[in-house]
Amino acid sequence: MKKILLFLLITTLSFSKENIRAVSTSQFTTEILLAIGAENQMLGTSFLDDEILPELKEKYKKIPVLSVGAPTKEQFYSLNPNFLTGWKSIATSKNLGPVEELKSNGVEVFFTKSQSTSKIEDIYEDILKFGEIFNLKENAKKVVKQMQNEIKNVEQKNINRKKIKVFAYDSQESSPFVVGGNGIGNTMIEIAGGENIFKDTNFAFGVGTWEKILDQNPEVIIIVDYGNASFEEKINYLKTTSPISQLEAVKKNRFIKIPLSYISAGIKVSKGIEIISNGLGEEKK
Repeated sequence: MKKILLFLLITTLSFSKENIRAVSTSQFTTEILLAIGAENQMLGTSFLDDEILPELKEKYKKIPVLSVGAPTKEQFYSLNPNFLTGWKSIATSKNLGPVEELKSNGVEVFFTKSQSTSKIEDIYEDILKFGEIFNLKENAKKVVKQMQNEIKNVEQKNINRKKIKVFAYDSQESSPFVVGGNGIGNTMIEIAGGENIFKDTNFAFGVGTWEKILDQNPEVIIIVDYGNASFEEKINYLKTTSPISQLEAVKKNRFIKIPLSYISAGIKVSKGIEIISNGLGEEKK
């Protein structure tokens, strides 16, 4: 019963749509809100993973950045917000407080369904939900339609293409942190014409093994570009001291670079699929 009540609290937004004072604590929700034209209802952002889409940069520059990572409660409440979205992890005791605490302080909370699923359709649903919340339904529909068209173009291009075995490397050296089978990244790889060697795992991102990679011998390696190690540094590690340095894909530089925000559940997913598809297409030439 408590879980049902909590779900209703999270998804039922009661304030006036004309008076939203929003804070977004993830790049993917920030870009969704900017894309549908909600910038005038945004007070602040945080958690920028990489570059904002060029067409959204001017809007983004006008909104205060609260912090590189999680804002403090003081930073957050100093803006007098009444709406929060972003990573679910922001609503914890060590960050801005549980959902119940936020609501008791007058802050409605909406976390996207798609950050916990592997379905592209859930991203569309989230975008349309933001359109309802911010009274920008038609704008949201246009964003979804553009994404659908971009993804359809990639699907048509890959109809007769043989699947290419892919390893998607996030980070870490002792044990590789990888793109697993239970998140949007795996779906993107499949649509792009790839087969994720960690597709049978139950995580979106998680710890794999070098032994598995050696055994599967992927044809192409996707590198998620973010964090303390650069794209070039990750490649250098894989080519020099990693356990998979002798794989053909590594020796022949079969790498695809994809920024983290393009493999997160937001409006960049369609463009991320295109990046992966184009990279895999190069291997077919």
